[in-house]
Amino acid sequence: MSNPQNIERDNIIELDLSPFSKDDIKKIKALGTKQKLCHRWFRYHRKSEEGLDQILLYAGSRGRTPYSSYRVDRFRDAQYSLVNQRTGETIITGRTIESVLEFLPDDFFYSL
Repeated sequence: MSNPQNIERDNIIELDLSPFSKDDIKKIKALGTKQKLCHRWFRYHRKSEEGLDQILLYAGSRGRTPYSSYRVDRFRDAQYSLVNQRTGETIITGRTIESVLEFLPDDFFYSL
């Protein structure tokens, strides 16, 4: 009889929940539609690697004010975080993309 502590773990596959779902991408696109209604430009870029999926969000006006840049990360354990892309500061961490996107600062939606 084999001892449970001696069982080889070569055949165990680790579950990676980091990729954004289709619904998450729809919510990002809806954010872009909201930006267009505010007469602002919007762009997003997705960057994926093992254990981490990122969406970089850019928004701005056509004036002299600089554009805003934020990043939404989704980790292996399906946690989301919102990060200020310029400073690297984590603004909030949450379990859903909605709970993270609602903390986007005002400079993302308006020129300050």
